[in-house]
Amino acid sequence: MNDGNRQHDGSQRTGVPVPEILTTVSEEVRMLSDTASDLQDLISNLVVAGAFGGSQSLYELQSLDRLCQNLGAVADFLAGVSKNSSRDWKVDIADAAQAVKLADLSDRLTGRQADSDPSNEETGEFDDFGNWPMTG
Repeated sequence: MNDGNRQHDGSQRTGVPVPEILTTVSEEVRMLSDTASDLQDLISNLVVAGAFGGSQSLYELQSLDRLCQNLGAVADFLAGVSKNSSRDWKVDIADAAQAVKLADLSDRLTGRQADSDPSNEETGEFDDFGNWPMTG
């Protein structure tokens, strides 16, 4: 969403048009789909390299493909609903934004400008996967 969601004093508008919200959420879901697809490509390369063994691992990896397809379909659905929604329909997104604990995602969903200093961003906890065993 753009700065059209902000009033001149910088505060969040209380009535954001539903099509804008749906378009923004659709774009976020599309990014998730793209990220999952990139992971699928990475895992496929690991499978070819022999990092995963056994047919059960390969079967379980198919769920990642299903995840990619479902995320893409949800993004398409939201984009379609957005196109058929009236700009007169407004929603107060303040409470919903407070429920999103990832600051950068909340900012994108609400159209707030991200902090220009990346060291001040709180995007969630870091999980170090370096110590995870690669077993199948």
